[in-house]
Amino acid sequence: MSDACERIERTGDVVLPGRQQELATLARVSGTVGTGGAATVLVVGEAGIGKSRLVTEFVTGLRDATVLVGACLDLCGDGLPFAPFTAALRQLVEQRGAEAVVRLLPGGDAGELARLSPALGPVPPVGEFSRPRLFEQVLALLRALADAGPVVLVVEDAHWADRSSRDLLNFLVRSQDSVPGLLVVVVARDGSPLAPLGRLPWATVLELGRLTKASTRAQIRSVLGGEPDSGLVERVHRRSEGNPLFTEALLACGDRPGPAVPSTIGDLLRAPLEDLPGATCEVVRAVAAGGDRVDHALLLAVTGLGHADLSGAVRPAVAARLLVADEDGYRFRHALACEAVYADLLPGDRALLHARYGEALADDRYGGEGCESQLAQHWYAVRAEHPGRALRSCWLAAVAAREVLAHAERLRLLTRVLEIWPSVPDAASLVGADRDAVLEQAVETAVVAGELDSAESLLVTALAGADPVRTARLLLHRSTVRQTGGRPGDIADLEEAAKLVPEGDPLRATVLNALTERLLTVPREAEGLAVAETASAAARTEPELTVADINLAYARARAGDLDAELPRLAEARERAARRGDDKSVLHALRCESDVLQGAGRHEEAARAARLGIAAATTAGLGRTAGPTHAGNLAEALISLGSWDEAAEIVDHAMELDPVPSLHAYLLVLSGSLSLARGDLTSAEYAVEFGNRVLTRGTAYDQDVLQLVALEVDLLVAQGQRREAVAKARAALAPCASPRYAWPLLVAGAAAAGTTAEALDFARESAGLPVIGPVQDAHRSTLSALTGSAGWDGAVRAWTDLRQPYPRARAQLHAAESALEAGDRAAAAALLAPVRSTMDELGAESLRPRLDRLERLANVRAQVPAGAPAARHGLTPRELDVLRLLADGRSNRQIAEALFISVKTVGVHASAIFGKLGVTSRVQAATLAHRLGIVA
Repeated sequence: MSDACERIERTGDVVLPGRQQELATLARVSGTVGTGGAATVLVVGEAGIGKSRLVTEFVTGLRDATVLVGACLDLCGDGLPFAPFTAALRQLVEQRGAEAVVRLLPGGDAGELARLSPALGPVPPVGEFSRPRLFEQVLALLRALADAGPVVLVVEDAHWADRSSRDLLNFLVRSQDSVPGLLVVVVARDGSPLAPLGRLPWATVLELGRLTKASTRAQIRSVLGGEPDSGLVERVHRRSEGNPLFTEALLACGDRPGPAVPSTIGDLLRAPLEDLPGATCEVVRAVAAGGDRVDHALLLAVTGLGHADLSGAVRPAVAARLLVADEDGYRFRHALACEAVYADLLPGDRALLHARYGEALADDRYGGEGCESQLAQHWYAVRAEHPGRALRSCWLAAVAAREVLAHAERLRLLTRVLEIWPSVPDAASLVGADRDAVLEQAVETAVVAGELDSAESLLVTALAGADPVRTARLLLHRSTVRQTGGRPGDIADLEEAAKLVPEGDPLRATVLNALTERLLTVPREAEGLAVAETASAAARTEPELTVADINLAYARARAGDLDAELPRLAEARERAARRGDDKSVLHALRCESDVLQGAGRHEEAARAARLGIAAATTAGLGRTAGPTHAGNLAEALISLGSWDEAAEIVDHAMELDPVPSLHAYLLVLSGSLSLARGDLTSAEYAVEFGNRVLTRGTAYDQDVLQLVALEVDLLVAQGQRREAVAKARAALAPCASPRYAWPLLVAGAAAAGTTAEALDFARESAGLPVIGPVQDAHRSTLSALTGSAGWDGAVRAWTDLRQPYPRARAQLHAAESALEAGDRAAAAALLAPVRSTMDELGAESLRPRLDRLERLANVRAQVPAGAPAARHGLTPRELDVLRLLADGRSNRQIAEALFISVKTVGVHASAIFGKLGVTSRVQAATLAHRLGIVA
């Protein structure tokens, strides 16, 4: 893919010395990408060390690769939203044409991607899922490009990245497992917020150090065009300390000896100005005030010069290696020089230049649409002199930021509008909204941007003196802030909001629907059902009525009326689908899967969860909403005993970088499997992570109580029964959820060292409702543990539910009881299926007790012959992969169908080839059909 190491180390007309090793590293990494891998390289180092020059040399030497380069822009300290991706997309459109780019996208629809490049098509309205869809469409575009050949995405100056660009870059890098053939090169200074990306398994951190004296000599030789004097090399290397930029700057100012050498880095970088004509200095200062780069036409307007005069003034700065000219504009050769020149501007000169830029950018000839952010930066810099213009430009930029989904940048701009507001008497007329409306928009933006502290601060101001309906809207936002941040009071906010909104107001149904969902997750079942009924009566619009119907059916189904409510859930989901309401479709499928799982209808629960994953993928939200449905699917599969599939789905869902609470829930599922399979270390990690993230009262009870149940079982496995009993008792005290209380009661009773302790848990269950067969099976198990009933009932209950692991545990207890009664034959009959279950699931936690009981029963383990797949040693998960492989699916298609990573598919394929004794996919498919392994 690269012949960079074979090229002369040269960028432009200046040699790039001492970087052979770094170029070799880039070439090696790009080689893995060229063979179907994926990688990220973080090129880091201090300013002026040569990061960009190294990367330029590297990409120049690439062959047979699509190279897209975008830079993060620094304009008065603020980055431009999505700047590197807008630039990279513009390059791609220029190379291939807009129609060809659109054809690469799923469904041939640009969708949200048009926000970054209007040439791709119409921009859709902003919606709740617009931003995650945009991120997934960028990923889909890179995947489509990588299907045709290696892709290299370079993000320059990432330390200047705006929050939106950082978020998208984080998403892309963390999602690289699904895009083989993609190399992301991030160029940043030391200490960049993106540094954590370097810890990812597929990332390489390439840290550029300072040059040796020999490399400095080579650099000086290139600049001077001849062999330098050893004394000069010694002085320059000592003063520059091996920084290439400083070396060039010292040479540019003549390497003056003694005190004439500039005393600071800024002085050193500004030094070339001293020898330039006055007109050139003025133009250089104007470019510095313009930011990263200034178009020729815009610079004409700002300086007031004619074409010839401007060209004549710029030429000496280019010759002095201070500025670089491209096709239609100018930039500083290095950002540090720009910063140094800008910092040296007198306040009056700086204000004058910003005002000139503001005037010029307002003219469609030089700015116009798309320049709102730059315009706002320039007028904000002179807000004291021009408050009205600063306020209006920041407002218009905030409007534009909303359209490109730059939430953090919009919040910053709205905050500036509020800051300037008192200085502008006619502020409301300038922006077309009163201050309260702007404040409310700032609150809403802070919430969606995840800036929770800013949202809380803004809410304090906004709530003061607001009318009842506005107060209710603000309380709705504060509830979201508190729930998201794990802060108390979110339900109280919703309850207060519900009291404030009058009958007939459209907001009432919104508030009541939100309150219903929160009450059901605590859970406060009876209150949730009552509020759901009120919300259904209050809903006036079809979207709100659909949500209310879903919530009401969900609440009633949880109360035990499942068969009557499932059709209502399906009907509401179909209405949402016809309207294109993806959020409600996904909500309905999540509710459906959840109630089916709680009722012990695990196959149906798994089906609903798979539909949820498919719906999320179709909606362009596979990586955003998919992990939630993956968790539901994994829970159903664990119940059914499909542990390998569940483990892979959970692992893949965690690779998608879900929010911490969801990550913790997935880890609890993974930890429960690990513990059952005898891996205490992984279970310990899951418990430790969960305890850091999941807090009682703010996290969902289902997550917290499942975590506690796992911790109780782990403590028992570690021999800490007393601690396990105490942990279970403490969690049960405030528990109001029978679905999750019953498993915890069983775990506590199983941990008990005496019958008396176990009976304490039985007494705790008095009055606890039993809803559905799963809870009834737990009650039977609890009764057996306390000696108030035999184990036959528990074995039958878990057998009827087709849950092999709890059935096997009950069978072990039953076998032990049979042995105590002297009935070895009955014990042997119970132990045989336990051995089979243990082998099928890999449930090593059962082995010590099973081995002991088999010895007591004088039983010898039998190994069944099995089906064709089993005879060849194929696991159920490998059989799933083989079926799809035999159907002609690619690894990526198999990964998407099974909701696992491409890498995992490759691991399975290798195992299948080895077990079948074949070397290709065709051979594997042919043999599988011939042997009857697949139909």
